[in-house]
Amino acid sequence: MRILLVDDDETLVDLLATALAELNYAVDVARDGQQGWMYGSTYNYDLIILDWSLPQLDGITLCQCLRRQGISTPIIMLTSRHGSQNKIKGLDAGADDYICKPFDVEELSARIRALLRRLNCDFLPILSWENLQLDPRTCQVTYQGEDISFAAKEYRLLELFLRHPQEVLSIESIIDNLWSSMEYPAEATVRSHIRHLRDKLKSAGLPEDIIVTVRGQGYGLKPSSPGGKIADKILPTRPTSALPKNAQHQAFLQAIWEKHQPKRQHQLASLERAIAALLTENLEVSDRLSAIIAAHSLAGNLGQFGLDRAAKCAKEIEQLLQNNPTQEQWLELSSKLTILSTELTGDRLIAPCFQPKILDDHPLLLIVGEDLNLSHEADLRGIKTKILAAPEAAQTWLEERQNDLARLPKAILLNIAFNDFEASLRKKYLTLVAELKFLEPAIPVIVVADRDRFEDRLLVARHGGSFYLTQALNSSQIIDFCQQTWQSSSGDKKVMIVDDDEALLQILPSLLEPWKFNITTLDDPRQFWDVLQAVKPDLLILDIEMPHFSGIEICKVMRTHPYWCKLPVIFLSVHTDIDIFATRIANGTNDFLSKPVMPLQLAQRILNLL
Repeated sequence: MRILLVDDDETLVDLLATALAELNYAVDVARDGQQGWMYGSTYNYDLIILDWSLPQLDGITLCQCLRRQGISTPIIMLTSRHGSQNKIKGLDAGADDYICKPFDVEELSARIRALLRRLNCDFLPILSWENLQLDPRTCQVTYQGEDISFAAKEYRLLELFLRHPQEVLSIESIIDNLWSSMEYPAEATVRSHIRHLRDKLKSAGLPEDIIVTVRGQGYGLKPSSPGGKIADKILPTRPTSALPKNAQHQAFLQAIWEKHQPKRQHQLASLERAIAALLTENLEVSDRLSAIIAAHSLAGNLGQFGLDRAAKCAKEIEQLLQNNPTQEQWLELSSKLTILSTELTGDRLIAPCFQPKILDDHPLLLIVGEDLNLSHEADLRGIKTKILAAPEAAQTWLEERQNDLARLPKAILLNIAFNDFEASLRKKYLTLVAELKFLEPAIPVIVVADRDRFEDRLLVARHGGSFYLTQALNSSQIIDFCQQTWQSSSGDKKVMIVDDDEALLQILPSLLEPWKFNITTLDDPRQFWDVLQAVKPDLLILDIEMPHFSGIEICKVMRTHPYWCKLPVIFLSVHTDIDIFATRIANGTNDFLSKPVMPLQLAQRILNLL
């Protein structure tokens, strides 16, 4: 069972968090109303304990906001405000119970159990499986009348299975129910607790293993009577491999769109409430905050599904709401909301904004100028070559292939004869070098020169050349170096992506699949530090604007750590403001990309930093 405690009294928080942990509850703590809103509206809790007098947002307003948001989690108002009128106000705001301070911890725990029983429609406090019984009031477990001793996590695991006897619980679901949001156990840790629970039940004399492993799905409680059946759990699956690659991606994207449609409708409703309240000058701070968060999420999300018009409207709505809109701007907001609602309402087939790319197993090397027997050496190694005699031809050829990954070269070789070229021809080659550095995606430009002078190297470097080799190297050595520039194996590189947009996190691994990165995604920045240390990524991708901690704050913290201070970081944001570029440079990031994210561009930026 997971509880959210919202209170700014440090002493009381320590007392309650310890007491609730001893009663085998997982506890998250928020120390002001705004943080309580972020936690309560983002995560699923079994119960919320809420103080009245809170910084940022008072408990009554927070309770009303949660109820307006459709959150039905039981709420206990725990406050020093006595009197019937205060109790009436708290209960009318949506609280399920009202307890005055000072209070008795045992009475509070009894109230919690009562509310949780009502939530689970379980009016018999004893949970059982045949002769195995668990009493939540005393945290006592017996089998055939004999006590069984469990560690805290083992007890909570057993209680979870007994409260959900007809369900298959995935490891993710178990973590959500039994660990607080500040903990992030590995899957192996969860399996270890399940193994210990099984061992203790077996040692207690149970004749069979009552916890069933459902392969590929999770764990469930074995039916205690004939004819019982563990409910099948429907899991989202990737499209069948019998479909063509593009059709697979289309089907996958459509499934993600439909899965998150209820969330989008919820966000639309939040925007509608805020804009309606604005007309009557009754827009509360919490409603405006909810609407800004909803608009920001939609602005970053919709572009990935090819809905550029809707994404633009959401971004404009977010900007208007951030600037404390006047009543005169109500018509503009209303108009944009109508467009956004039209785009998102009803069933629709998604036209993918970006298709996954299929990479050619035979890399392509573009050679500009004299061949120097390089094509023969490349052919022996399975490398395709394209030879163009003039810089102008190379520029035209590349422009024609700009948006097709499969037809782009892995590297570009320019043979420049500084001794023999006329000044005008040398200038053309150097101009090409300068233009190539603006290619998206970036492609390594390797200059092979007929002499080795510092002045020439400086000239190439100033124009943006990646590498400078000399003709003193033979063709085998030059091709070796070319291979090194593109064989910094991405397959074993660990990339961690932190973004609160769940739809984006589901799409990105599919789009980046051709590059074979080892990708870890995280939608809750509060778990960042634990996951970072567990994964040890080679590169980090951070959304700038997230609840609880921004990407900028996370980057600042990392740069203070001697191990993580040089980890490459790419920022993602809906915004393209020049201020954000300046901010990301000041806070130690290495690159910046705007949403919607183009997979080809993102992959190239990752490879460049790696």
